[in-house]
Amino acid sequence: MSPEFITAFGQFGPLGLMIAYLVWREKTVADQRTQIDEKRVEADKVLASALTALTVTVQDLKSQIK
Repeated sequence: MSPEFITAFGQFGPLGLMIAYLVWREKTVADQRTQIDEKRVEADKVLASALTALTVTVQDLKSQIK
């Protein structure tokens, strides 16, 4: 948060500072959620790749048994 932002809300006293804190907290939580979501997407891609490899292996074993 920039000093100008804090100063702008600080002019309204404690209520303004409380609002500034809430805005900062929401922005921080949103940034953290975005990072978690990005990591989750990567993990899902790796999981899908592993499951695909497992499916191919099982199908190959089934064809060898017949």
